[in-house]
Amino acid sequence: MDVLTDDHEREEVVKKWWHEYWKPIALGVVIALGGLIGFRQYQSYELNKSQEQALAVYQLQEQLNEKGLDVIADAQKFIAENDNIYGALVALDVATLQMTEDKFTDAAATLEQATAKGGDLLKPAITLTLARLQAQNQEYDKAVSTANSVNSDAYALEKFEVLGDIYMASGDRQKAHDAYKNAIELCKSKKLPINGILQMKFDNLIAAGDTPAFREMSALQQQ
Repeated sequence: MDVLTDDHEREEVVKKWWHEYWKPIALGVVIALGGLIGFRQYQSYELNKSQEQALAVYQLQEQLNEKGLDVIADAQKFIAENDNIYGALVALDVATLQMTEDKFTDAAATLEQATAKGGDLLKPAITLTLARLQAQNQEYDKAVSTANSVNSDAYALEKFEVLGDIYMASGDRQKAHDAYKNAIELCKSKKLPINGILQMKFDNLIAAGDTPAFREMSALQQQ
């Protein structure tokens, strides 16, 4: 039997989880992207100009780590002058700092710069993080539009879950239900595990005729 039998109680659990954990999730995505993509790109560029840019990025990252937003003007100047992966990487670092300082509107603007400069490799993940930030700023229509702009099949699951989170935050339970259900159906079709948080989000909004997500997960494990 479901421990949380009251719909309102389950909704409050999800809202509390989102309030407490949305920022660590967003920060985790940004930090992981900065490290992983940065390493790959540093290895691939061999021209002197690119090497100089890589060194400049490293130096800026060190300064940002040591001095924080005190050196943001230098970082923003570099971002403006570099319409490439290097500008995107510095933008990610700046956005990380801005989020830790609860400067969410500024962080959203910086992530928009990173999206424009990061190319196909970075763009989908940054865009979904930007959508989360826009939702946090209560720009729900804008957040939905941003998330829907992600067309990469590799990020389809994340896209549906982010859309569900946005709709839930805006109070549209039906659209949130449908988005989470799309995420679960995608997991089923691709035989991917359904993460526990997604299960909880969907089961909080379960409708007549739906199969609980934990049962869907059990069925996948038995295949």
